[in-house]
Order: sequence, then C-alpha cells, then structure tokens
Amino acid sequence: METTNYLQMMIDSLRMKITILKEISAFNEEQHKLVLEPDMDEDAFQKNLDGKGELIDKLNVMDEGFNSLFNRVREAVGNNKSMYSGEINELKKLIRQVTELGVSIEAQEARNKAAVQNKFSSMRKQLQQAKRSTKMANTYYQNMNKISQDPQFLDQKK
Repeated sequence: METTNYLQMMIDSLRMKITILKEISAFNEEQHKLVLEPDMDEDAFQKNLDGKGELIDKLNVMDEGFNSLFNRVREAVGNNKSMYSGEINELKKLIRQVTELGVSIEAQEARNKAAVQNKFSSMRKQLQQAKRSTKMANTYYQNMNKISQDPQFLDQKK
C-alpha cells in the first residue's frame, strides 16, 4: 500500500513538472517577443529571466524529490510489475510528455540564445556608432574652437 502512495506522489510530481515546463515555455515565448522588439524593454527582459529562474529552481527541487521517491520504490515495483502496471503506464506516459516538453524548451532556448546574441551584437554596433559620432563631434568642436582663437588674418598695415 505504501508503494502505491509513493507511485501516486510520483505521478502527481510529474503532472506538476509538466505544468511548470509549460510555464517555462510561455516565458520563453514572451522572451522571444521581447528580444524581437526594436526597443527592447530591459526591465521586462530581466523580470522574465528571474521568473524563469524561479521555475527552474522549483523543477530542480521536484527532480530531487522524484528521484528520492523512485529510489524508495524501485525494488518493490521491479519485483511486482504486474501489480503496479497501471501506475507504471501512467508514469511512462507522463515521462514522455516531460521529455517532449524538455526538447521543445531546449529548441526555444537555442532560438532565444541566437536572437539575444543578434540583439546584443546590434546594440554593440549602435553603441560603437554613437561613440564614433560623439568623438567626431568633439573633434569638430575642438577644431572650431582653435580656429576662432587663432587669428586667421593678420593685418600687416599700421
């Protein structure tokens, strides 16, 4: 009976993990939209990263708990597979869903990484262009100040 309770807790844990993975996927979609905006809202981007980080921390805790439960019931389930076939099938189905979501999230992360790298590259180019423009303006200003201070025409007649 105790093994059945542990298996049910593992099933519940996987269902919660699926929910969290879907939330992470939603954060990834939002992150992609933020990166594609011409004027990226850096605060919203940071808030997105923080929210996703919290969910990842929850997943890590859940994985530790799942592994702990699995280690407790591994032998009992292995010896009585027919007795727990319903729970085992449910676990297999949920693990497949978790794996599919994990692969999907990895693809989203790769896409977002490329988009963020492009965005930062573009921002660096804009910053370099702004620095160049500022430097050119300062040089022009300094040259114009020198011209106005130095006499341009010297009258030799007196």
